[in-house]
Amino acid sequence: MNIQGVPVERVACSDPVLVLGGNGRLGRILHMRWANRPDVFWQARGPVAGIRWAPGVPWPGPARVRAIVALWGVVPGRGDPAANVPLACAAMALGAALGAERVLHCSSAAVYAPAPLPRNETQTDPRSAYGKAKLAMEQAIAAWQTANPQGPAACVLRIGNVAGADSAFAAIRHRGPVRVDRFAGGHGPRRSYLDHATLARVIDVLLTCPNTALPGVVNVANDGVIDMADLVRAAGRQLVWTPAKTPQAGTVLLDLTRLRQLVDPGPTDPATLLADAATLFRGQR
Repeated sequence: MNIQGVPVERVACSDPVLVLGGNGRLGRILHMRWANRPDVFWQARGPVAGIRWAPGVPWPGPARVRAIVALWGVVPGRGDPAANVPLACAAMALGAALGAERVLHCSSAAVYAPAPLPRNETQTDPRSAYGKAKLAMEQAIAAWQTANPQGPAACVLRIGNVAGADSAFAAIRHRGPVRVDRFAGGHGPRRSYLDHATLARVIDVLLTCPNTALPGVVNVANDGVIDMADLVRAAGRQLVWTPAKTPQAGTVLLDLTRLRQLVDPGPTDPATLLADAATLFRGQR
C-alpha cells in the first residue's frame, strides 16, 4: 500500500530473485534481512556462501530468474569508480540471458550537488569523481536499454547515506574523538539517511510492483535529514568541531515524492541507524 492508502499490485512469479554483490556492504545488509528467503540466490566474487561468479565466465547459477538486484560496484576509495559502468551493463546482459523482467541498480545521492532544498531525480549535478562515475553508469544503463529494447526493465536507486556505510560511522567505530565539519548555523553535515529495514522494504516493493509502476530512477532514503553531529552524540563519543572547508556541502536532502508513490519510507533516527551499523560491523568480524 502506498502513502495515499492505495494498494499497489504485486507481481507473483515462481522464478527466483538474483542478488549480485552479496559480499559487499549492501549485500550483507540485505542478506541479514533476507537470509531465510528461499526465492533469493546470492552471487559474489569472493569465498562467501552463494554463487561464485564474475562477468566473462560461464554463468553457473539458475537458468531463469524473475529479477536481478545489482548491489555490486566500486565504492569511494576502493578502486576505480569508472568500473561501475561495465558492471551495470553486465547486470543488464545477464538479466536478458536469464529472462529477468527487471534489474534494480544501486546509484547514489552523490549524483546531486549539496543544496538546502530537496533534490529530485531531474537535478543531477555531481561534484565528486564517484558521483560522476555513478551518473555515467546510469547513462550507460539507459543506452543499453535503447540498444536492447527487448531486454529487462531497469530501475536505478539513488540511495542516501546507509547506516554503517558512510564516513561518520567509520569514525564513530574507532576510538578517539570524532571530528565533524561545522557549517553556518552551528550544525554538522546533514544527510538523507537510510536504515536497513527500509532498504529491504523498498527493494522488495520495487521487485514486486507492476512494470508499469516501476520508476526508471528513484531516490531512496528515510524522511528528512539527520545531522552527523547527532550521530556522534547519540553514540556517546566526543565531538570535535572543525571549520567546514566547503560551506555549500552542509545539506543533501533527497526528494522522496516519487518513492512515496509506491511506499512510505517513514522516518528514522540516530539510535536506529547506530544499532543497524553495530549489526553490520559485528558481521564483519
